[in-house]
Amino acid sequence: MKDVNLKIAQQDIEDALQAVEDMEKVIDSSEVHNEVLKEKFMCLTEKVQKLENILKSEGIL
Repeated sequence: MKDVNLKIAQQDIEDALQAVEDMEKVIDSSEVHNEVLKEKFMCLTEKVQKLENILKSEGIL
């Protein structure tokens, strides 16, 4: 894997994990707002899609 793509993939993984942690906090809070949860889910979906595209371009997937 190219160094640039590896760094991008690492950042995408970190961002996706942060999005999951943020979603957990929202779900655990007493004031769960569907719009906030939807926003976090969309962010996570975007990060995972970017990571998938990198892995495909590198022939890993």
